Amino acid sequence: MRSPFAAAHGTTEERRGVIVQILDSDGRRGVGEASPLPSFFGGTHADVLAFLERYGASLLTDVSPLTGPGSMALRCALDVAALDLEAQQAGTSVAALLSPDALDRVPVNAVIGDGPPDEIAQIGVEATSRGYRVLKLKVGTGTLAEDLERVRALRAACPRASIHLDANGAWDEATAIDAVIQLDPLGIGLIEQPVPAADVEALARVHARSTILLGADEAMADPVSRERVLALGAAYCVILKPMVLGGLRPALEIGRRATSQGMRAIVTTTFDSSIGTATSLALACALPHGPSHGLATGEHLAGDVVTHTLVPELGVMVRPAMPGLGVAVDEAALERVATAPWSERAL
Repeated sequence: MRSPFAAAHGTTEERRGVIVQILDSDGRRGVGEASPLPSFFGGTHADVLAFLERYGASLLTDVSPLTGPGSMALRCALDVAALDLEAQQAGTSVAALLSPDALDRVPVNAVIGDGPPDEIAQIGVEATSRGYRVLKLKVGTGTLAEDLERVRALRAACPRASIHLDANGAWDEATAIDAVIQLDPLGIGLIEQPVPAADVEALARVHARSTILLGADEAMADPVSRERVLALGAAYCVILKPMVLGGLRPALEIGRRATSQGMRAIVTTTFDSSIGTATSLALACALPHGPSHGLATGEHLAGDVVTHTLVPELGVMVRPAMPGLGVAVDEAALERVATAPWSERAL
């Protein structure tokens, strides 16, 4: 990371992951990324490597052994690499494979971590000067009073911006209701995961009383909680992370279920390389047009592993024109950050 990024579930100082490639007989390479987020139920890159060492290429035809820490990230990498290769072979994009009505661009929000109010305000001003219309601020790292001070500073500095908040499940139900009441005059557009992920009923109750739109984020990671969110309509929108949900196809299915019930779907990364960002971008483009997506996390990384880093322009991220996922691994850049050589397995 360019600098430590603080949120309610912890501070992220670096991202570690595994790049998976699938090669066909014509030399095409499908690529996927498995970068578990340890603070988000995801395991570590070591878990991913252990799965690959144990099961190897057999995972291309059977992912059922992938359970537990690291499994969803590796399922995601395998799903995406296969789709990338299939799309290249068909001369189309992964987004078009997922939906014939895929968008070619989507609005994205800037993301702001914890920090003192004056610093938060300055980051917000810089983001809006670069064309961002939506600013997402992490809250829940301290007291509610501290959160309110930071939000007020951001609103004063960026009066025309839409401000979204992400509590990462840090508040209990009473605090969440209090927060909504005190935040309402500040024109907040959305609060993601105000209460703990496991308490879906509390989320539904706060949602029913809230004058601010709410989103279910961490609650979507666990299958049981996810089903409760959908069954109760416990939030205005669901937050979809392909790295957490096991890939593009599972995430797309969940998104379609949610939108068919009148909910909205927002796609975010987990601070991935541009491979992971391209993955989330493909999903966002394949879903019905919705609120701003959380794809502008590449700006927080100190390096990348592709030839052209995916970053938004004027608050919009455009789908790459190349077939497939639209990104290509930069071998030199990968070599600079790699901690192990390529390991090959044949079918």
